[in-house]
Amino acid sequence: METTCPFCKDNINTAAFAEENGFLAIYNHSPILPGHSLVIPSKHISSLFDLSEDEISAFFSFARKVTSFLTKHYKSDAYDWSLQEGESAGQSVDHLHLHIIPRNPGDLPDGEDWYVKLEEQRKQKIDEPGRAILSELEYNNISQMLKEKWAEQ
Repeated sequence: METTCPFCKDNINTAAFAEENGFLAIYNHSPILPGHSLVIPSKHISSLFDLSEDEISAFFSFARKVTSFLTKHYKSDAYDWSLQEGESAGQSVDHLHLHIIPRNPGDLPDGEDWYVKLEEQRKQKIDEPGRAILSELEYNNISQMLKEKWAEQ
């Protein structure tokens, strides 16, 4: 797992396109598909078990709102959620995060699965050469656009 938490850096609040009750929605720097975003606690939390019952409810309620927003914005008819808890389960960043991936028919070539792509990403370091990562400009543009659309709703 990462030793320095990328979700605890100062710029994470400005990168967030939505915020509610101590949770943030951020676009993924290395999206598997368009719209691939994350819901994270704004404070460093490693495990779902570290949240109170009220916080768990707020986390998933916010995730549901973000998912609805993303599926509408990306004109998606479905979505995947993935929450990996612990390195053995595929968690690559030691900060609780829920992947939200809007889906459409035929969005991946036949025989490819989003989970395999997520696992491939996990095996690569965040800054590893060859990993498909959005440029800072692309990332900032998408984050800003989503932030504006979120504010409009």
